Amino acid sequence: MITASAYKGKKIGVFGLARTGVAAVRALEASGADVQAWDDADERRAAVPSSLHNLYDADFSELDAVMLAPGVPLTHPEPHALVKKCTATGTPIISDFDVFEAARNDLALHKVVAITGTNGKSTTTALIGHMVAACGRPAAIGGNIGTGILALEPLADDGVYVLEMSSFQLDLTKDFNADIAILLNITPDHLDRHGDVAGYVRAKKRLFDMQAASSVAIISVDDDHGAAMASSVRGRTVPISVEAAVPGGVYVLNGELFDDLDGKAISCGDLLAHAPMLLGGHNWQNMAAAYAAGRILGLTGANILKAFGSFPGLAHRQETLAFIRGVRLVNDSKATNVDAASRALKAFENIHWIAGGRPKEKNFSALLPLMGDVKQAYLIGEAADAIAHDVGAAVGVTDCRDLEHALELAFANAVDGDVILLSPACTAFDQFRDFEARGEAFRTLVKAIEESTV
Repeated sequence: MITASAYKGKKIGVFGLARTGVAAVRALEASGADVQAWDDADERRAAVPSSLHNLYDADFSELDAVMLAPGVPLTHPEPHALVKKCTATGTPIISDFDVFEAARNDLALHKVVAITGTNGKSTTTALIGHMVAACGRPAAIGGNIGTGILALEPLADDGVYVLEMSSFQLDLTKDFNADIAILLNITPDHLDRHGDVAGYVRAKKRLFDMQAASSVAIISVDDDHGAAMASSVRGRTVPISVEAAVPGGVYVLNGELFDDLDGKAISCGDLLAHAPMLLGGHNWQNMAAAYAAGRILGLTGANILKAFGSFPGLAHRQETLAFIRGVRLVNDSKATNVDAASRALKAFENIHWIAGGRPKEKNFSALLPLMGDVKQAYLIGEAADAIAHDVGAAVGVTDCRDLEHALELAFANAVDGDVILLSPACTAFDQFRDFEARGEAFRTLVKAIEESTV
C-alpha cells in the first residue's frame, strides 16, 4: 500500500467503506493517523472493525479532515448530512487522491498520468498502463478503475502511476498535481450529482486547475467543452483530435495517426493495422491520448505502436467474445449511455443490436442516424418502448424482454459477416446488479452458443 508520513498523528474521518474507503483506512492507519471510519451498511463496517466510530455522532471540530466516498453528494440533489456537518465545523473534505499527493515525496522518482472524460477513461487508463509496462518501465493502474489508489504498491524508480479519475472523485479532491492530465471528451452525464452541465464541466476542469505550471495537459478539442478548456488551462497543452489536424498535437485522420508534437506532422501509419482490437473513432481518440502521453514520458513512437498491438482490451468495452459461424459477438455492456452506444454503433457494420435497460437519458433519438448499419434492434428492459419509439422509423425492432431471448433471436437471424453487438445505451440496474454483471451474463450466454455449435 501507499502511506503518507504527512498524516502521522492526524485525526481523519473516513465515510464509505467500499473498495476505496477500506484501502484508505488501512493506508492512513499505516501512516500513523487516528482513523474514525463509518459506513451506513452493516456489512461494510465489518471490513474495518477496529476503526469504527459513528461519524454522525462524532465531534468534527476534533477532526483534521473527513474523507468521503466518491458517491457521497456534495451539493446535488442536496448535500449529504456529513457534508453539512463539515460545512458547519469548517472541517476539510478530502479524497484518497489528496492522501496520495501527500505521499509523493516519500515515493521513488516517478510520474503520474491521470485520465478523465465522460467515455473511454477506463480503456485509455488500461492502455497507457499496458504501454508503459510494455516499454519496460514500472507501471501501476488504479483510481476509479480496479484498485483504489492507496492500495497500489509503491513503484521503483522511473515508475508511472496511471490513474483514472471520475467527476465524483475530482469534486472531492483539493490537492492533486498530475504530471500529465488527460481529458478525452465531455458529454452530459451525472447531472443529478453536479446539478447541470456547467457543474459537470467544472468538476472535470479541476484536474487541470490543480496542476502545476510545469505539468502537461492533453485535451481532446473535438467537443466544445474540451476546446474551451484547452484554451484556458495553464502550462503546456497538447491538443488531440480525430476530426482535424491540430498543430503541436496528435491527431487521427481516417484511421491514420499523425504525430505533430515536434511540429513536423509525421505519419505513424494506419491504426487498424497496428491495433486491430481497438476499433472505431472513439478508440482512435483513446490511442491519440495514449500516444501523446507516451511521447511526453519519453517513449518512442515505434515502441508505443508496438504496445498498442499487444493490448488485449478491457472486459465489457467492445470486447469481442467469439466468432461463431462467421458472426462476431461483441460485449459492450459498459455502454450505459447514448453517447457510449453511438461510439460502438459507428465502429461496426451489419449489426444486430441488443439494447435497453434502465435509461439515463430521456430519449434515444440521437441514435437514429446510426441505424443505417443496424439490421435489427433487439430491445430489453425498462427502456425498450422508448428506444423503439425513437429509432423504430429507421430499423426493425423486437421487444425481447431479457438478454437471453435477445441473443437467441439475434443469433438465429445473423449470417456470416454480421456482428451481434450488446451496447445497451442504458444502465443495467433494472435486471442486473451492474454493467459488469450484465456483461458476464452475456459472456455466459455466448459461451453456451459456442459450445452448442461445436
